[in-house]
Order: sequence, then C-alpha cells, then structure tokens
Amino acid sequence: MENFVNVRNERETLDVLIVGAGPAGFLAAMSAAGFSSENSRKILILEKMPTPGRKLLIAGSGRCNLTHAGNIQDFFSRYGQKEKERFLKPALLNFTNLDLLQLLQKNGLPCVQLNDGKLFPKSERSRDVLELFLRLCAEFHVRIQCGEAVVSAEKSDDGSFLVRTETGKTFRTRNLIVSVGGKSFPATGSTGDGERFAKQFGHTLVPLRPALAPVTVSGYSFASCAGISFPDLSISLWRDGRKIAQRTGDVLLTHRGLSGPGILDFSREFQRGDILRLAFAPGLTDAQFTEMLQQNPQREIGNLIRTAFGISGRFVSAVLEQIGMSDSLKCWQISKKMRKMLLTFLTEFPFEIQSVGSFREAMVTAGGIALSEIDRQTMESRKVPGLFFAGEVLDVDGDTGGFNLQFAFSSGVLAGKNAVR
Repeated sequence: MENFVNVRNERETLDVLIVGAGPAGFLAAMSAAGFSSENSRKILILEKMPTPGRKLLIAGSGRCNLTHAGNIQDFFSRYGQKEKERFLKPALLNFTNLDLLQLLQKNGLPCVQLNDGKLFPKSERSRDVLELFLRLCAEFHVRIQCGEAVVSAEKSDDGSFLVRTETGKTFRTRNLIVSVGGKSFPATGSTGDGERFAKQFGHTLVPLRPALAPVTVSGYSFASCAGISFPDLSISLWRDGRKIAQRTGDVLLTHRGLSGPGILDFSREFQRGDILRLAFAPGLTDAQFTEMLQQNPQREIGNLIRTAFGISGRFVSAVLEQIGMSDSLKCWQISKKMRKMLLTFLTEFPFEIQSVGSFREAMVTAGGIALSEIDRQTMESRKVPGLFFAGEVLDVDGDTGGFNLQFAFSSGVLAGKNAVR
C-alpha cells in the first residue's frame, strides 16, 4: 500500500485534482486517466488522512460489499425519493455493476455473490480492493498525496482552481473533483467537508443527517432479546396518527432498539417521536385469530403463536410478560380483551423512535450537495465550470446491499471522464 507518492512540483498546473481518496475519488482518477497506462494527463488525489481508502476498508464490515447483482435498471429505485431516479440514471448506466465486476476481474480480483445478491471480492477482504485501486492508480500514473487536508479552494482569473492545504501548499488545476464523502464514520476522515466546498462555491447543501442507521426506542424493554431477527417483516411508519410510509425487510432486535436491513433502509425517513409498527402476521383479522384460538382450546398461547407465526419463543415470552399474560395460558382461557392485545402484537406492534443512530453508527450520510445544481450527465457544477462532485458528498444515499458503493464508483467514473473531455 505504499505506492502513493508526493507531488513532484506543486507549481505545475494539473489537469485534474481530486479531493478525497475514497471509492469515488479512486474511480474518478482512473477514469480521468482513461483507465490506461498510456495516460499522460497530470492527475492528483489529495487525501487528508495519513493513508488512503480508510472508509473503503470498513465497507461491508471489512468484507467490502462492492455492489449488487442483477439488472442495473433495478438500482434506480433503491435511493429513497423517486425524484432522484432521473438524476442517478446517467451515472449508473455509464458505469454499471457489470462494468465494475469486469474491471475487478480483469485485474485479478474475482467477485462472488452472497447474501441475497450482494457482491463481494472472492477473498472477502476490503484491503484487497484498496490494494488493487492503489496499484491501478500507480499504473495509470495517478499521483496520491496523503496528509494534505484541503482548507480552501477558489477559482482564479484564468479559470483554473487554486487549492490550498493545511500544510501550506497551493495546487493549481484546470478541473477539480470533490469526493470528500459525507459525515458517517468520522474516524475514517468523513467529517462533512462538503459543507465547506458548498459555501466556497455558492452551492446549496441539503442538511446532513445519518442514514442506514439503527434506532433507539423509547421505553424499550427487549434488551434480553438482542440478536433475535425477523425476516421479511412488514414495517409501517406513523407520524401524528397517520401512516406515512410502509416497507418490508429484515428486522433485528438490539440492546437499545431496532436494526437490520428493513430498519436501516427505512431510517432516512425517521424522526424522533415517530411510531414504527411491526406486523408479524400482516392481514390477520380478529375473526381469523378467534377461529384459530377456538380450534386449539388446549394449546398454550405461547406455543401457538410461536408455531403458527414462526416468531422467536424468547420474544413471544417477553411480549406476553409485558402485556401481563403467561405463555402457558390455554387458548380457551383467552378473554376478548386479551385477544385484542394479542392481535395488536401480531399485526401492529408499536415502537416509538427515541432517536436515529448517530453519524458514528450510520453507514452513510443523507443530504449533501443539492442535485438540482449538478449536471446529471457529467457530474459538473451548474454554477462553476470545471468543478465536479462525486459520491457521498452529493445528496444521494442508497439502501444496504452495495448500492451506495456502486453510486460512488459510477459517479466518480462519470466525473473523471467529463473532467478531461
């Protein structure tokens, strides 16, 4: 990993300067170089951390969930708001998940599909991906300078950009690509630096907030059930007495609340005080449940619920204890009031959101540079010619499963390609 080098002459005018040595930055640099060892353009990546690619190293818990399998058309709906689909399409279609796999495999890093379409390097080591990117940058004559935190950037009278760093260096470049990430996992260097670039160049910043984050629950009483998961659970989001959204996904009980893909993917829409209702038996009616109890008069209620609906016995016992019932109670002993309470448990069990996980817990950042101010065909600023943005610094956040890394790669490729057009 020691193939990043110092700039030979900071007085030279670069063709492309990229701020941020992360997934978007690496692919932007390689794209600007034409993915070729014949590259003669002067391309530099500045990284404020002592080593590059720190956030890439922790992707997928160190296994690096690079992207998702399937048709790229299926990606468009995986980034939250529907109005963002139009913005995403040019980048994702220009450099697809298949293009990424081909690039990796061509350069000796085969990938495998695991866990419902998630694609990982066959080695399941994020470090192998980083080392490949560093090797390719070296082959394509991309220079990387670490320990250079950018403190300001401005456009000079001749149209070039002057970029200054904390060490007192000034770099001049014809084109500037900002790929500084968001604010999640700040220990990796993602500390919201996009806000400074937005201000310096007159861009609007959609407020940053944690996304793909677990939630803590008010009055949570299921710490003893931490680790229990429920596949394909129906989850509805309620605010001020109204249902405002619904999803289906896996839910995991934690020591403080809820997590799992179904919660993480939904979390971009959560607010403090919202109610999440989980349906363990969606569509179950009072008449159907009454009939079930009548047909099994001698069954213990805990046993019936566990077997009929496939719910963890430990969780069933905890819920029954919470509502004041014994799981050994016979079905014939269930009163109308008890039946109503059990039906609520099975069809709309409520959890009140106390808080959404912090940036230290969130996998990605929601918010960022406003998409209306970016040319979706090029990733170039509509306000400042020659200025490009790529990756998580933009107001784009996707579902779990490799969708965020794919957008980082795709937007980086599109920005790099157009920065040297």
